Amino acid sequence: MLKIIKHNLGIYFMMLACLDFALMGACAKILSNELSSIEIMFFRNIIGTFFIIYMLKKTKIHKEGGKLGLLIFRGIIGTLALYMFFYNVSHITLGGAFAFQKTAPIFVTLIAFFLFKENVGLKGWFGILIAFLGVLCIMQPWADFSNHSGFDLKNCIIGILSGLLAAIALTSVRELRKYYLTEQIAASFIFLGSLLPLISMCIGSFYFTKELDFLIAPFIMPSFKAWIIILIMGSLGTLYQIHITKAYGVAKKAGVVAGVSYMDVVFTLILGVMLGDDFPSFMVFIGILGIILGGIILVRGKKNEK
Repeated sequence: MLKIIKHNLGIYFMMLACLDFALMGACAKILSNELSSIEIMFFRNIIGTFFIIYMLKKTKIHKEGGKLGLLIFRGIIGTLALYMFFYNVSHITLGGAFAFQKTAPIFVTLIAFFLFKENVGLKGWFGILIAFLGVLCIMQPWADFSNHSGFDLKNCIIGILSGLLAAIALTSVRELRKYYLTEQIAASFIFLGSLLPLISMCIGSFYFTKELDFLIAPFIMPSFKAWIIILIMGSLGTLYQIHITKAYGVAKKAGVVAGVSYMDVVFTLILGVMLGDDFPSFMVFIGILGIILGGIILVRGKKNEK
């Protein structure tokens, strides 16, 4: 067993990262019984700041910067994507929330095609089509209320927005890497990811409406049990960053490792059912598989072109 792991360290670390991320999502799901998705995101990011500060202190290389506006834009857009993601985690099945998040690579490819005129290729378009059909199977716009087995319209729109906004944030990183270190980009994101939900909770203390509950919610003091889960969630988030960094650092084939990253959806489907989620209907299950398959086809296609 150890011999197999040593020869496939990239896959091994990515599997650990997927498990970390899935367990972190499970913690967020448990916390949603007591706290708003905004408060959960706030605590997740606050704990993450300690890891980022540690990484910044270890960094000896410095870049001059020069794209502050784009850096702030990336932080705001990335934070909004997290708003949507954690709202989905709190309001639909865990596997469904993670599946929506996995639409980000599809949107990245489309943005690169339309804005940067990058070639997608036949295989890439096929992957996009499969993923798009997967989203339709989850949304089921053709079904009436009595026959609908997918998620409600609000959560579907929020789920798609979480993937789209994450894609915009990821695309902006391509330009930011010329001016800032990865740790600096992550630090700006984690800072805004803590500040914006804090502002949301301050507003939520005076004004709250159900229609905007994915953006505004009041602060609720966590119970002792919730504090324990918050600490576990923050620790898992740190482990995820460590394992995913190691995964790509030792990977012999980045495309294989990127494909394995979709395992977190499988883990969350299992964890979600264990936590009380209904098992996805046949159409939703097919939809989730479609998003995973489409994403893997895209990732593998890109790597084969290089």
